[in-house]
Amino acid sequence: MDSRSIDRRRFLQGAFALPLLPSLLNAKEKRKAAPKRLVCVGTQLGWYKPDFFASNPNARLIKPFDTVGVGDQLTTIAGLDHAGPTGNGHALVYTLFTGQVPGSISLDQYVAPKLGVETRYESLQLCAGELRNNSPMSLNANGIPLPPIIRPSVVFAKIFGNKAADLEHQQYILDSGRSILDQVTGDAKHLSNQINHEDRDKLDEYFTSVRDVERKLERRRDWLDKPFAPREPGFSLPPEEDVAESMMLINEDLMWDLMALAIKNDTCRVFSLTIPLGGAALMLNGSLMPSSYHNLSHHGMKQEKVDPLVAIETEHMKGAARFMQALKETSDTDGGNMLDNTTLLLGSAMADASKHRRVDYPLMIAGGGYKHQRHLDCGEGLTYKNEMACDLYVSVLQHLGFERDSFATSKSNLNGALL
Repeated sequence: MDSRSIDRRRFLQGAFALPLLPSLLNAKEKRKAAPKRLVCVGTQLGWYKPDFFASNPNARLIKPFDTVGVGDQLTTIAGLDHAGPTGNGHALVYTLFTGQVPGSISLDQYVAPKLGVETRYESLQLCAGELRNNSPMSLNANGIPLPPIIRPSVVFAKIFGNKAADLEHQQYILDSGRSILDQVTGDAKHLSNQINHEDRDKLDEYFTSVRDVERKLERRRDWLDKPFAPREPGFSLPPEEDVAESMMLINEDLMWDLMALAIKNDTCRVFSLTIPLGGAALMLNGSLMPSSYHNLSHHGMKQEKVDPLVAIETEHMKGAARFMQALKETSDTDGGNMLDNTTLLLGSAMADASKHRRVDYPLMIAGGGYKHQRHLDCGEGLTYKNEMACDLYVSVLQHLGFERDSFATSKSNLNGALL
């Protein structure tokens, strides 16, 4: 991409990033294949597997994807894990995308130098709230954890640059009821005269998405000044309970939207999102839950704990489904949609948080143009006799254009099932 095309796609010398508008691309750019992208998302408290795996036709955690029309763009995978390292699940949840310890690089950081070479940020590491146990999902080549961004407002500033990066200015914009878009209205009108009808619709949709995120940021700030709902009798918050932990689902909701915006305007192509261990009760649907996320994860198969846990995990999935929907509805440079060129990996190296077991991870691959099957069983005696989660990552690497036959602890690949 030459400097002239960049100028046509940026307002005010990069002050505001635009979505990809095909009618502004030159002929050379139009011939280019769409860029590949990778999003790695992991939870530190596992998933309730009976409702995670799509082999269950009534799996509650799959319903959000079906609701928004992307249920045919995912595959849950059972039977894979890292076959070690052994140890307490909480202490080793960061191995999800590395496969081994110590000194291991995570999958996102392995691909970032290549996939992110043309974007403003080679990769972005995000976390839906405060991180405990120093266990982010992204690690560099030396196995050193990369500190994630926990504030949606900072991610927003990174995406929109210059004046948007001035948080005091951003605060003023939000408090005044205006929008960062107001500063580029004139440029937008001028640009509208240079693009076709389809791109004008896309630009309007993009601006609407930006305003929606701004409104969410404003609502998030409003919650900081509001008192919490009364606690249930007999429930005490843990000593470390604070607003940041309780607001985790709201932060996460924003992070999904912000990743979609960053992909649409090609700010970044490689992301990791850590959904942290919540030691506090979470705000859900405007109310404080009667027990902490961590406590609910130790459910012991008791329905009174399983149901609220699944309610939390459903919020995770709603964000993922909305993210996928946004990309599916956005055209890419190859004439397809952005979801087909974006691989989403979602799972946990905490296979069973109730028992801290590390066998048979809950894993999902979505988007990316794979041969999705809804569900895939791996293991001895099954069609796909794989046991290593890194076998999946080898297939992902090859699909993203890397000539690799192995990654970390892999023994094979899942090409026959997914490619």
